[in-house]
Amino acid sequence: MFDNFIVYFKVISLLCFTFLLTACSKESNDSDITNEKSQALVLLRGLPTKDTLHSIAIVELDPSSTRFGEIFQDYELPNLDEPLHHLYYSPTGRLYATGLDPKCSLMEIKLTRDTQGSPNIQGHKCLETQGQVVGEDIIWHNVADKEYMFVTFMGGGGIDQPDGGSVGVFDAQTNQVIKVIDARKSLVGPNKPFIMYPHGISAYQDRMIISSTAHPDLKTGVGNTITVIDLNTLTAIETITIEDSSPLGLPSSPVEVLFLRPSIVEGVQPGVLVNTMLGFETWFVPYNEQEKLFSNPLKLYDGATNNTGVPLEFYGTKDELFISHGIPGVVKRYHLDQLPKLVPSGPDIKTDAGAHHMIFFTDNAGKDLIAVQNNLLNLGDKSHNDPTDIDFIAKLNAHTVSVHDLANSERIGTINFKQRYGKGIENIEALFGSGFVHHH
Repeated sequence: MFDNFIVYFKVISLLCFTFLLTACSKESNDSDITNEKSQALVLLRGLPTKDTLHSIAIVELDPSSTRFGEIFQDYELPNLDEPLHHLYYSPTGRLYATGLDPKCSLMEIKLTRDTQGSPNIQGHKCLETQGQVVGEDIIWHNVADKEYMFVTFMGGGGIDQPDGGSVGVFDAQTNQVIKVIDARKSLVGPNKPFIMYPHGISAYQDRMIISSTAHPDLKTGVGNTITVIDLNTLTAIETITIEDSSPLGLPSSPVEVLFLRPSIVEGVQPGVLVNTMLGFETWFVPYNEQEKLFSNPLKLYDGATNNTGVPLEFYGTKDELFISHGIPGVVKRYHLDQLPKLVPSGPDIKTDAGAHHMIFFTDNAGKDLIAVQNNLLNLGDKSHNDPTDIDFIAKLNAHTVSVHDLANSERIGTINFKQRYGKGIENIEALFGSGFVHHH
């Protein structure tokens, strides 16, 4: 089945819309004035055919600036075969990145200010993970009044494991591994909770949820479940199938999860929102916090019947929830106070293929903007003979960041990183603090 993994994905091209690959221009009204609020951190993937290196960069995102799209600092990582993947700030402001390279699957980055007060990436340190590889998502959460950093590792103890995957539990202050949570399906026995290819992660009280997405080699296996972890014992206690239709003939591949809780929406029914990357759907799994039990999953949104596919991220402001869909490249927005019902709060934000991560910021004029990174995995483009190319992923790589007016969803600028810098863009984050309110 999985030998045809790539072939199945070519179906995605039937849904893809035409998307912009050239940078938009806009007359400047601010000369060379820069505003730190409109600068962002980005993780860039070097492309073999462009002879470029993986890096962490600081870039200007204000379309009204003459420096729009300019990279102020490009901190290169020449020793990494694979790039960093996601950026996260700890509650104390420390900056971390997960990575796809087994040599550096988790990193702390030193972001400071120079003598003129400007942002400056001064160094990095790859952290010890006790053999866990292919880092994905991070959350910080208190367990018995002690704060821990939890990290999902899609490759678990090694990408040679066909059913691997783990969650690393780290001391939030020292970065030391406290425990590795794993439960390989082939080892725990039939009908037992298991952890496999974990990606998304979210927690509420003493329950944590992780998703089962796909093996890091993108051909060995695909998941269709989420797993519940008891934070009192740091063990897997339940695995729940999240699957209905199969538009690609593959398992649903749950990707990001968001534990909906009162700290996000006052008085809300707690439960878990789940995006299924290959099922094209968004689900809700109700949670009874008194009995600590999850109910049957409820499908909230069906992308196959709404001409969208590959739903990826959940992000939120103080009053809206945003969900990115890689196909055709769109971010849908919903009223936060209506959750778990998905009630539209404004027009769709039409981005480019591979709509993925996003941040929110204000420009020099005080206008509220959203910037969306439009790339799934940046694995190249076959038309340019890129040896890292996988056809279906190339169709979900616009290599752009599109900037939109948050008031009306209209696009006001685009940066094409492949055209301008010969790199793909892997992730986007604000400077010195998260550019969003709600994520995990």
